Amino acid sequence: MDTSYGPRLFISRNTGDLLSAETQDNRMITGGILTADEPEEDCSFSELMSQARKKIACLVKKGAKFIVAENCQTLQQARIAVFAARKEKLPLIVTMLCDAEGIIPSGGTVTAALISLQSLGVSAFGISGNLTPQESADVLELAVPFAKIPLAASPTAGNPNPILPDVYDLSPQNMADAITPILECGVSVLLENKGVSPEHAGCIRQKLFSFDSTALHLEREDELEHIILANEKNFFIISNERLDFTEPIPCHHDMSDDFIAAEEDSVDVLEIQIDTPDDSVVFAENAHLAGLPVMFRSDDELALKSALMLYNGKAMIDTDCAIEKENLEKIAKKYGSILY
Repeated sequence: MDTSYGPRLFISRNTGDLLSAETQDNRMITGGILTADEPEEDCSFSELMSQARKKIACLVKKGAKFIVAENCQTLQQARIAVFAARKEKLPLIVTMLCDAEGIIPSGGTVTAALISLQSLGVSAFGISGNLTPQESADVLELAVPFAKIPLAASPTAGNPNPILPDVYDLSPQNMADAITPILECGVSVLLENKGVSPEHAGCIRQKLFSFDSTALHLEREDELEHIILANEKNFFIISNERLDFTEPIPCHHDMSDDFIAAEEDSVDVLEIQIDTPDDSVVFAENAHLAGLPVMFRSDDELALKSALMLYNGKAMIDTDCAIEKENLEKIAKKYGSILY
């Protein structure tokens, strides 16, 4: 059985901001829903983190044993949920809102989000939105080669009947049959979505819990031969045998010319020089302009941590610096980065 195929859960709405997760052995686990604050532009990263921590603390007081950060529209929203949930040491499931092409509202891809978030230690990664079972499977197929953690999905029952709005395209049994392609992608967590009635839920649960996953042989990307990185929108598969970096790029107000020059020179990775915590903020303001993945170089631990905290992606860390190797290893583990 594939190592990323996790415990099977069917997650349904409870009351308010609570959820109920049913396990294959008929246990019920209470969870909580974490939704992102809008608009993000009005608050700093630390302020949004503080708000998320307070929400999670309230959910814990209500009895939540796990958290679902649902319908994340940006990678930043999802990453804030990850760092906020760490304080309570609760399992975190993240679902990214996406369309049938696997594109999230901020323009990034589901696969890039998966690569970044699983490196940060989320318990499961999934997709949500107005997607049918087949559309969900088509999107998940793109992410499967990169998945190291359990996958989740929340398919709809299709569209409502224009005359009978409580009746959807897929009947309970038809929907249960339709989720087979999702399960064949290695999905082990299903969440309720639009049009899923109690009758639908019963059929879906039966299908999920009876599905034989032992025959699954999902192809995975070989990370022994490649380095896999991601920025906010795209992911990158780079050969270990050929890695071209820029010279260290200092942070300044407008870094677009530096990024364009790097792409014209056909380098693989931008090396960003981070000397102070202020540099990390400056780069974060420019990061959306970068079309290439990033490696940070810094002699200052606080500055490096700040850069990795604010960077929406999976980055590399240059080990040719004044920071001790043991500390670099801890930093890389905390922020899901690769030492090089």
